[in-house]
Amino acid sequence: MKGNAYRWVGVGWLLAMSGLAGHVAAKDLVMAEIHPPGHIIVKAEELFASRLSELTKGELTIQLKHSAQLGNENQYWENVRKGAVDVVRINLGGMVKDIQSARLLSLPYLFRSRDHMWRVLNGDFGKRIKAEVEKTGAVVLAYYDSGARSFYTTKKPIQKRSDFTRLRIRVQDSPIYKDLITELGGTPVVVSYEKVNDAFRSGEIDGAENNLPSYVSSEHYKFARYYSMDEHSSVPEILLMSKQAWDGLTAEQQKAVTVAADESSVAMKKLWAESETQALAKAKKEGAVILEKHQVYLSGIETYATRLYSKYITSSEDLGVVLGILRSQ
Repeated sequence: MKGNAYRWVGVGWLLAMSGLAGHVAAKDLVMAEIHPPGHIIVKAEELFASRLSELTKGELTIQLKHSAQLGNENQYWENVRKGAVDVVRINLGGMVKDIQSARLLSLPYLFRSRDHMWRVLNGDFGKRIKAEVEKTGAVVLAYYDSGARSFYTTKKPIQKRSDFTRLRIRVQDSPIYKDLITELGGTPVVVSYEKVNDAFRSGEIDGAENNLPSYVSSEHYKFARYYSMDEHSSVPEILLMSKQAWDGLTAEQQKAVTVAADESSVAMKKLWAESETQALAKAKKEGAVILEKHQVYLSGIETYATRLYSKYITSSEDLGVVLGILRSQ
């Protein structure tokens, strides 16, 4: 009897371990975001989190730390590669110091339209970005639309290159954006996104550049009333996961992450288009002066802006890539 009892205990232990072997522990992934609740990007991230939980039946959940609770985008880029945060959303332009393909993508006036940009990202160039990012310790999950960036100013509208003279323009901490403003005759000033309004109040800056929805949602329009739609840059937002966190997932979980991210990207593009229409209407209603693209003399501006190409295209291979993008349909 005693031997049978030990045997049954052993069988019970094996059965218990068998059950545990088929069970995957739940993981709560931390995601960092500078934007507040209600922002179009946050809505897309909330969809991503919701779908991921559904697809994994609660095995994977996202704890979204919005409103810059975990710092700024530069810190996000550093921390996601170190594995200090699991998921981040940053503008691809903030990666130019470390990712050559991001540097090329950030060149001004590279794309004729957003459709042009998406075709490039969905092709070989998009594969190159993913490969370069993964070498640094992060995994590309999806791209989010961030519209086209244009200039907005406090004292007068930007219509031609000479209008930049003596203007202090807020830019992201990107060498390309800093060089662009310098080339156009202004002074670049690096200010974190959440402190731009303070910089306007103090007179530290005379202008900035961003897309229409961010211009309105951030209330920058209350300080910089002139918005010139030159659309000098179309650089997408990028959703990244720490490679350390990615490698800790099962194949099924990785697939769920990819599916949820793709779905949120598709939904975000639709929401973004709607938000642009709404932002434009609100900006005009609030008294902002909007200069359409045909009212900005791009030929003079582009002549100087494209001088940057020779500085940032450092190989014949990259020259071929950029020429291919410019010539593509």
